[in-house]
Amino acid sequence: MAKLRHIAMAVSNPDATAKFYEQAFGMKRVRESKLSIHLSDGVVNLAILDNQNNQEALGHQGLHHLGFIVDDVDQAAAQVEGGGAVYTDKPDNVVARKTVRETTMDAKALPEAMRMQQRKYQDPNSVNFDIVNGEHARLSWHIPG
Repeated sequence: MAKLRHIAMAVSNPDATAKFYEQAFGMKRVRESKLSIHLSDGVVNLAILDNQNNQEALGHQGLHHLGFIVDDVDQAAAQVEGGGAVYTDKPDNVVARKTVRETTMDAKALPEAMRMQQRKYQDPNSVNFDIVNGEHARLSWHIPG
């Protein structure tokens, strides 16, 4: 069964937005880069994407996508495609994610990082969503898979 575990928004000031959610709801920063700030309540990850620097969020404002953890990414992909979802990931993004995993994880973490799976789709209403496995949830979203 899939579980909703990630919500992403695109904003022009990620730090101010993160501070709001930290103060208003007690969320904790679990990951930060020049492209995004990730907060978590321990169950759901809130990704705050910088719409000035993040390639996938350039020019976008507001809700960007949802993320689901699934037990089997291939099986879930077949199900969502059978329901009318359209695969939207760009080949260069797939290659970039693999390259980052290969070059930024220390030797101990690398085997788990290389098992990370993520696919990007658009539902029949043009809402973007990701499906990922548990390794991705733990290593990228910093929440339990």
